[in-house]
Amino acid sequence: MVQRFLSLLLILAAMASIVYATPFGQPGTISPALVLGFMLLAAYCIGFLLEQKGLPRITGYIFAGLLLGPHFLNFYSKEAVLDLSFLNSLALAFIAFCAGGELKLANLRSKLKSIIFLISGVTSVVFTGVTLVVFLLSGLMPFMSRFDTVTKIAVSAIFGVIAVARSPSSAIAVISETKAKGNYTDTVLSVTVAMDVVIIIFFAVVMSACELLMTPGSSLSPVFLLDLLLEIVVAFVLGFLLGKLIIFLIEKLKVEFPVVITAMGFLVIKFSHLIGDYLQGHLDMHVNLEPLLICMAAGFTVQNFSKHGSTFLHRMDNVSYPIYIAFFAITGASINVEVLKTAWFLGLVIVITRIIMIYIGSTLSGRLSGDPPVIFRNTWLGFITQAGVSLGLLAEVVRRFPEFGPAIQTILIAAITLNQVVGPIAFKFALFKVGEAKR
Repeated sequence: MVQRFLSLLLILAAMASIVYATPFGQPGTISPALVLGFMLLAAYCIGFLLEQKGLPRITGYIFAGLLLGPHFLNFYSKEAVLDLSFLNSLALAFIAFCAGGELKLANLRSKLKSIIFLISGVTSVVFTGVTLVVFLLSGLMPFMSRFDTVTKIAVSAIFGVIAVARSPSSAIAVISETKAKGNYTDTVLSVTVAMDVVIIIFFAVVMSACELLMTPGSSLSPVFLLDLLLEIVVAFVLGFLLGKLIIFLIEKLKVEFPVVITAMGFLVIKFSHLIGDYLQGHLDMHVNLEPLLICMAAGFTVQNFSKHGSTFLHRMDNVSYPIYIAFFAITGASINVEVLKTAWFLGLVIVITRIIMIYIGSTLSGRLSGDPPVIFRNTWLGFITQAGVSLGLLAEVVRRFPEFGPAIQTILIAAITLNQVVGPIAFKFALFKVGEAKR
C-alpha cells in the first residue's frame, strides 16, 4: 500500500511539472496520449488504495477522474477529456461483448421465472414510483410550472423511464474485480444485461406516448413500431453473424485476440452509425442500430453456440483491466460539478425514491418467483448503478424535446452520478454478504 501511495505521489509530481512548468516562458501542449497515460496510472493507484479501505476499485477510478480533472486539480482540461471520449464507445462495446458472453442459456433457463418476475416487477414499480414522486415535486421545477396536468404527467414519465435503466458495465466490473460466482451473481447479471434490451424498447414507447400527449392532434404511428422492431431484429442478426466471425477467428486464425476484438468494437460502432445514416438518407427509414445490442448478441453467440465460450471470456478478462480503468476514469472526468451544485437536491430525492422502489420491486418479485431469501433480500443492492445507457437516453431526450430536455438532463445527470458512486459499493457489499465474492 505504501509503494502504491509513493508511486501516486511521483506520478502526480511528474504530471504537475509537465502541466504547470513553462520552459522559456511558453506553456506546454498536453497531448491526449499523455493525458490517457497519466489517467491510467493515477486511477490505478487511487483505485488500489481505496480497495484497501473496502471500496470497489471502479469507485476509485471514477473519483480519480473527477479529482484530477478540470473541476479540481486541473491536470487536464475539458477539451482533453472530449478528445478521449471515443474510448467510451470502444469500452462500452468491449463490455457488451463480455456481458453477452456471461449470459449462458443453461443459467437463463434455470432462472427464467426469476428473471421475468424481476424485470417486470422492478421495472413497473420503479417507473411508477419515480414518475409519481416527480409529478408531486413538479412545483419545485421551474421549467414545469407552465405545463398543464397532462403534460406534467408525460414529463414525469420521462424521469421514470430513465430511472429504470441499469449499468451492465459497472456490474461486470465489480464481478470481475471480486471474481464472484454463484446464483446471486448470475441473477443480478442476467437481469441487468437483459434490461438493456428492455429499456431501449420501453424508452421508445414512453417517448412516443409523451409526444402524443404533448402534441395536439398527433398519433402513434404503426410505422414507428415496425421500425423499432426492425432495429432489434437486425441488431440481433448482425450480432449473431459477428459472433460466428469471432468463433472463426478463435479456431482458424492465430492473431492477437485483444487487438482483433478492439478493432471489431470500433467497426461495429462505425458500421451501426453509417448504416443508420444510409437507410435514413436513401430509403427514408429511421433505423438506428444499437451497437451494444450487436456486441451483446455476438458475445452470447460465442458463449452458447460454440465450445469456445470460456476461452472467449478468459481472453477478454486478460485485457479488461486497462479498459475498465480508462472507461470509469473518463466517466469521472466527465462529471459536471456545476450541474451537481444546481441540481443535487432533486437528484438526491430521485436517487432515494429509486432505491426504495428497487428494494420494494425486487423483494416482491423475488418472493413471488420463489427465490431463496438470501437472493431476494439482497438483489436490490445489485441494481443501483447507472451509467452509459442512461446518459445515452438522456441525449435522446434533449434531441427530441429541446425546449425542456436540457433541464431534465441536468437533474438526472446529478442522480445518475450519485447512483454510479453508491451503486458499485452496494453491489460489492452484497457479493461478500451472500458469500459469492472470491476476493
